[in-house]
Amino acid sequence: MIIVMILMFFDTASSQTERGSDRSIFRGAYSATIGGMQQQWVLTDKNGNELGTILQRTAPVTVSVPLANRLLLTVANSGVISEYDTASSTNIVDTRVSLSYVFPGEKLWLTGGASLPTGKTQLDPAELNMTSLLGQTVFGYKAPTFGQGYTGNISLVYAGSLTRRMVLGIGLSYFYKGPFSPLAGSASEYDAGDEISLNTGFDYITYSKTARFSVDITATYFLQDRLSNTAGTFEPVFASGPRVIANLIYSLRMESWNHMLLLRTRYRLQNNFISSNKKYDASTQVEGQYSVGTMLLNGVYASFLGEGKYYTPDQVPSGVTYIETGNAVIGAAGADFTLTTVGWMMPTLGVRYARGTATILGVEYDASGLDASLSLRFSF
Repeated sequence: MIIVMILMFFDTASSQTERGSDRSIFRGAYSATIGGMQQQWVLTDKNGNELGTILQRTAPVTVSVPLANRLLLTVANSGVISEYDTASSTNIVDTRVSLSYVFPGEKLWLTGGASLPTGKTQLDPAELNMTSLLGQTVFGYKAPTFGQGYTGNISLVYAGSLTRRMVLGIGLSYFYKGPFSPLAGSASEYDAGDEISLNTGFDYITYSKTARFSVDITATYFLQDRLSNTAGTFEPVFASGPRVIANLIYSLRMESWNHMLLLRTRYRLQNNFISSNKKYDASTQVEGQYSVGTMLLNGVYASFLGEGKYYTPDQVPSGVTYIETGNAVIGAAGADFTLTTVGWMMPTLGVRYARGTATILGVEYDASGLDASLSLRFSF
């Protein structure tokens, strides 16, 4: 998705610089977004027994400030309240700081960032169990983890026009992950493997300029996860299989209606559990979303969406065999309402309801989820 966003930015930046406005590359980028969201999922097994309600409230804050004509600073954090069973945690996540620079000519985009360890680590067993549920991708929690130590990334993206209506982009990124202590009372540190990613994509606008088609493909190679031993040295314990993510976006404007279709696939090769020297299948995840939006009376833009998710299972070793986890079939519907009449402030109210099945550590559950959110974006 990053490549697609930069390709769309490339169109805007190119048109602005063609009009001689070098200072307008980040025009309108002075902004602050604050909000609040409540997400909850209820899981019930096939005998009607509830696993419990997994509840999370988040209050994200993002601030963007142009430091120069071509340099943008973004800082983001979020307050988090998470509750499940006997576990409850109130904290903030790691603080994300990033800098983006657009080189003269508007064809190269350099981004560097770091996550500062302001989030909670050293979780107790109940909190660790809660985060294992929050981290289920299919549930889509905004803060699936609390604190994971220092991390950093750097990426370089090139975007250029192939024709008057098509832009091609290619990028390379490196994501560093530092060690952290995940469990309270343990001296061991976990060092998740760094990531190397190659991205490519294109963005095409039709002759009529009413339709747009974008493709974004990201291939990622993961270095080995390591765990420190009693001597303080790190030993490899796990290796995630290489992953490919493909996003296809088609948007169409018909009179006062805007349509968008999104298809996403995540495919990963087998994971390697080094302690057992065996490889196990990883989940393939397919997601689709259709949305339609229009302007209602009194300056309210309404968007209605439907979404589906289909995940195959991860295999996790258990004794001499394995168990399956993470497979799911979920359908969702929702709506967003944005007030557009106030130029410097844009409030958005959103709601989602989802239902389906999800398997966690070999047990299949009926799952129902509800999300409600309110965000305010201030532009200066």
